[in-house]
Formats: sequence, C-alpha cells, structure tokens
Amino acid sequence: MDFVVPKLSATMEAAVVARWLKQAGDTVRLGEALIEIETDKATMEVEAPADGTLEVVLAKEGDELPIGGLLARIRVAGSTEPATEVRPEPVAETAATPLAKVAQAAPPAPARPTAQPGAAAPARLLASPLAKRLGEIHAVDLARLKGSGPHGRIRKRDVLEAVEARETGPAPVTRPLAAGAEPLTPMRTQIAQSVSLSRRTIPSFVLDRWVETIAIDRARAIHGQQIEQASGIKLTFTDFLLQALADALGTQPGLLDRWQEEDGRPARIRGGSVDIGLVVSVPNGVMIPVLRDLAGKSLGAISALRQAAVQRARFGRLAAQDYDPVSISVSNIGKGGADRFEAIISPGQTAILAVGRQHEKVVARSGAIAVASGVNLTLSVDHRLIDGRDGADFLETLADRMQLGPWSAA
Repeated sequence: MDFVVPKLSATMEAAVVARWLKQAGDTVRLGEALIEIETDKATMEVEAPADGTLEVVLAKEGDELPIGGLLARIRVAGSTEPATEVRPEPVAETAATPLAKVAQAAPPAPARPTAQPGAAAPARLLASPLAKRLGEIHAVDLARLKGSGPHGRIRKRDVLEAVEARETGPAPVTRPLAAGAEPLTPMRTQIAQSVSLSRRTIPSFVLDRWVETIAIDRARAIHGQQIEQASGIKLTFTDFLLQALADALGTQPGLLDRWQEEDGRPARIRGGSVDIGLVVSVPNGVMIPVLRDLAGKSLGAISALRQAAVQRARFGRLAAQDYDPVSISVSNIGKGGADRFEAIISPGQTAILAVGRQHEKVVARSGAIAVASGVNLTLSVDHRLIDGRDGADFLETLADRMQLGPWSAA
C-alpha cells in the first residue's frame, strides 16, 4: 500500500517531512502515528492507514513533497503480494491547487531565460509534479532552471522565483534582501497567500449588527458555576456564542454549503453537520482548528471541544479533523482591542463571523434611555452562494438566539 502526503487543507500544496516516528521494518497499527509533517499551517502527525509493516521509507526527513507524494510503502497485514519496485518519482499531485486556479486567470507571458542555463536537459526532467504544472501555467522552460531540491530537482519555489524574476526584470536569483528586511516565516507567508487569494477570488459582502449580551452574562453566572463545580470546565463567552451560532446555522443550512469550481464549472457542495472553525491567535499568526458536529451539544461539551481545539492550535498540533472542509469560522477578538472589525473569509469557506469586544452603549428600552453591554457581530459572506436577504435573516436569527436564549447547559 502506498503511503502518501494527504491533502489537509484547501490551500495546502506540499509538505515537509519533519520526523519519522517509525522505521522501515517496524510493525504499524491502524490509526497509529507514523510520521510528522510540516504543512502550510502546522506540524501534525499522520496516522497509519492500515495494520501492517512499514516496508520501505522513500522520503527522508527534510524532504518536501507535493500532495500525493510517496512517503513510504506499507505491507498490509495478511498481504502475500511481493514488494513493489521503488520508484523515485512521487505519484502525481492534485492538479487543481488554489495557486493553479488563480494563475489561470491571467494569460501567461512568453518565457525568457531567468536562471543560469545548465547542461543539456536529461532524457527525463527532474522536477516535482507541482513544478511541472506551474511551468505549464506560467510558460516557464524548466530545462533552463537550476533546481534547489535533492540532486538538482526542480521544486515549486524554483518556478515561482523564475516567474518573479521575469516580471521584475533581470536580477540575481539569490539576491540579498534590502537593508532592514527579513524573510517571512512559513506561517506568515501562508497567511499572506491565503488572505490575498481570498480577496482575489471571493466576492463577499458584509453585514453588521450590535447585539446585547445581558442574557449571556446572566446565563454564564448561573450555568458557569454549576458546570465548573461538576466538571472543572470554565465557561467563556465564546462557548455561549458557539452554541447560539450552531443553533442559528440549523435554521439557515445554506451557510453550511461551500463553493467549488473545477474546469470552469461552478457547483454548490451541500453541507451536512454543523462544523465551525475557531480562529485562534498564536505567535506570529493565527490557526483555525475546527469544532465538529456542534448541533444540539451542551455548553459543557462545546467548552471542552473549544479548549481542546485551542490547545491544538497553540501547540501547533492540529489534528486531521482540522483540515477537513468547513463552511464558516468565527473570530472573537475578546476583551481588548476593537469594538468592531471585518474578518477575511478563508479560501474554501463561505462565511466568517467577526465578534468585537464587549462594550457598553446607550440604547432605547421601553421608551426610556438605558445603558447596555453588547458586541458587534460582523458577518462576511460569499455572495456567489448567499444573497443579502438570507445573510440578514441569519444574522437576525443569531442575534435573537444570543439575546433570548435558552441555553443548554448539560
């Protein structure tokens, strides 16, 4: 059985082998952690897909492989097939990467020599599938490039550097950074690529509403103490927000759908369970772990899931469930910061809810003036799937749920 690099997010294009947890010849069990890989978002463990023996390790630590790249081969328990021939070329990666889709929007310019020409091209060009695909899209002659990978293998970054050099004019491929400049971290680079892709490809609109939170504050005082005494779990405002959001999504299932376009054919991918991404601030960036199947869950259960998700994000150990598709995320700025902000929809998602800090404002109540505490809800929505009326109805449903309850504590 081939053991390959899985596609773990909508924007993932490749992964780096961080550490093998098993060696060739070791027995492996279904679900047992086999390898640690570094993706565009985090370092995570990949589990064995079956019981058996790790027959051949094909990628060493530090190697970068595209999606579908061959990591190893596993002899499945009970199999009598002979060992297959080891080939150095990984299996073809997924052709429809976000980068490829964006690049197709602009016609390629004629290629000019952008790197020092090497020797005559061998019969078989040593380049990753992703590099070949990008070379086709950008009309770059890979035979003229000097690969930075093992044995001169041409990788994605070699092609992108050639494209950049072509667009900006002749320049050394490895020119030093300007004084005071420093390269971005991989996480910051991924965030930059992700938000830029979102702005270019997702035609979104924004809806805004201030919501009073007195009902949440009262319920938190009552239920929070009960749950903390019973289980040690401390409820936060975010737990109440997530329960209200999950209930509201049940009334507007269109927000669980996702947009998909392949070969120029748009489609709506219908959502199933109520899954919500939670934006978590980490050093030098953010991560979005996913809370799965929140419909009907109690505040205690939601709080436990939230705490586990935050820990995964802060330790850079996102689980496989965090990379499966999700339609909506929530970003709660917390106590400090801004009263209101707009969040950017993650590529592959349909909406994101931005929640400002709790603050007081003057309101009209029963013909009198009062001071109330509340938050601004700012909903950014993909207009390709959701219209303004539907988005406004959803925001109203969410506001009513937050202001009126009820709350399911257990």
